Amino acid sequence: MRRHHRIGALTGAAALAAGLWAAPAGAQPAEGLAEFASEGSRLEINAPAELETVPSLVPEREDFAFLGDAGDLVWVAGTVDGQTFPMLDASEADADVAVSLKKTEGPGEAWLYTFEGTGTAAPLATTADAAAFTLKAGTATPVVLAVDAPGEYTLELVASEDAGGSVAPTGHGQAATAARASYSVTAEDATAEEAQSIAAGGNSGGAQADTACTVIGDGHIDIGPRFVDGTWTAQLRDDTASESVWRDLEDVVLQVPDAALFPIPEGDFGFLGETGQEIYMLPQVQASGIVWPGWNTQDKTVIDGVPGAVDWNLTEVDGPGEFTIFLTGTFGGAEVLFDSSEALPQKVSIPRNTHAHGNWTFSEPGVYRLTVEFTATTGDGDKVTDTKDIQLAVGSAADPNEACEGGGSGDSGSDSDDDDKGGFLPTTGTGWLLWGLGAAAVAVVVGVIIMVATRKRRSTAEAAAGDADAS
Repeated sequence: MRRHHRIGALTGAAALAAGLWAAPAGAQPAEGLAEFASEGSRLEINAPAELETVPSLVPEREDFAFLGDAGDLVWVAGTVDGQTFPMLDASEADADVAVSLKKTEGPGEAWLYTFEGTGTAAPLATTADAAAFTLKAGTATPVVLAVDAPGEYTLELVASEDAGGSVAPTGHGQAATAARASYSVTAEDATAEEAQSIAAGGNSGGAQADTACTVIGDGHIDIGPRFVDGTWTAQLRDDTASESVWRDLEDVVLQVPDAALFPIPEGDFGFLGETGQEIYMLPQVQASGIVWPGWNTQDKTVIDGVPGAVDWNLTEVDGPGEFTIFLTGTFGGAEVLFDSSEALPQKVSIPRNTHAHGNWTFSEPGVYRLTVEFTATTGDGDKVTDTKDIQLAVGSAADPNEACEGGGSGDSGSDSDDDDKGGFLPTTGTGWLLWGLGAAAVAVVVGVIIMVATRKRRSTAEAAAGDADAS
């Protein structure tokens, strides 16, 4: 059996982030890994007896090193499409729950992990280590359970409330100091080619194929520049599937459904229209079922080739209504970056190595083309610039074909860092960050500062933006 990196983070009890307040809309209720409930002074676990698995490949990313080397086979339990995941649900627990993972039998080791706010894999427990982690009472979190060798496993989740008192037996005749749930997990032998085939056919991430362009209506994407074969090029990074890929903007349409209609709130939002008027908005914080666009100057070719900031210019907006991008401040105020009702061009200066998100709004349904320009100065002193259109079909009735000016594959190759090589293995999923905010709450996303930036309505000065990571 191949050797594994040890999990340094599991030397002590690890507490889950308190920001994960409720189950994601995409999680599979029938595949819940465990539900914890307090009955008086007793803790009970409701869990399935069996879990199916699908083969996958470990991505070439440092945060997945605990699973093995890049390209190693692992088997993921509880998900059938790489987009929906089992849950650890302590919403009915009266106290925090200490959880550990044990193996009764099986040919390899098992690992339980989740994702931190930026999409970084965070190991929670493993059968190779006796350490426990803490699940906060009143919360639920999506998790990934993986085993590293084919065969039959019997795994056990052991839990106890941090508060004093006895705990319940599990229904399996065990009356011990902890509540236990036992799982039968089957990992069928597979090849790397089979895992890649499953990934290609089972993880669309919201991309649709009913038009000449790639249509993306859900999940995370970024707009940004990079050097492609030495040429400065504005592209779209598509993170909606298990392997990130950079696409040509002319070959992608972003589809905005009617589910993205939000009422304009009271306060500092008069630039959007009248209070209560509905507009289409792609929120600053990720919402299930709505595409989550950001901007990105983190490509390795940019970091290596551009020592300073990148200027992002909005030069033209072609569409039936007004377009804005604004940031929601700590206390709910609006920081406007772009506003098509004002004179164009407009410019925002993005620091090198920045990844950020804002609220994108459209006042009317229909087809929009946003002409954007990215300009920078290389380390050799050369000025580089590229201009492209961002294509959008806004409203459920809008036809993506009308927005599509390209029609190629849209695939300009994998991310230049090759950081997501692998197959089906969940690397960020879609919608990990907004389980507790409903659609109405997203209209004003209070308390989240993605990047502090100064909007320039005219091209007479440069904007300043704060460096932060929101994905």
